Amino acid sequence: NSYSNVLNAWTPENQNTSIAQFRPVSAGYDALLDDYIVEDASFIRGRNLLLAYTFSPAITEKLKLQRLRLFVSAQNLFLITKYTGYDPEVSSHSLSFAQGIKLVDYPKPRVFMVGLNIGL
Repeated sequence: NSYSNVLNAWTPENQNTSIAQFRPVSAGYDALLDDYIVEDASFIRGRNLLLAYTFSPAITEKLKLQRLRLFVSAQNLFLITKYTGYDPEVSSHSLSFAQGIKLVDYPKPRVFMVGLNIGL
């Protein structure tokens, strides 16, 4: 199994391509790291969002509390990019000169949290 773009690899009949000629790894060729797979990884990320409401003293006094605050938080709320991988910030490649190359990487998790701060 391989990526479908290898179907457009160089052959004597298909010489106008940036994809190298298909060569089996068993023959000693390594075609894993090549610059034709480099792409623009520009992105805009909504990393943290916090919305909170602190209740007025009139309400907290009726409830016999010093303070009362309700909040909603979100992490990694959105990601805008044309990058084709999961996440342009994630790199799990272990080679020193291969940073930024996607290899079994996972996107950052989206986390939602709801809370209530109560001061007695």
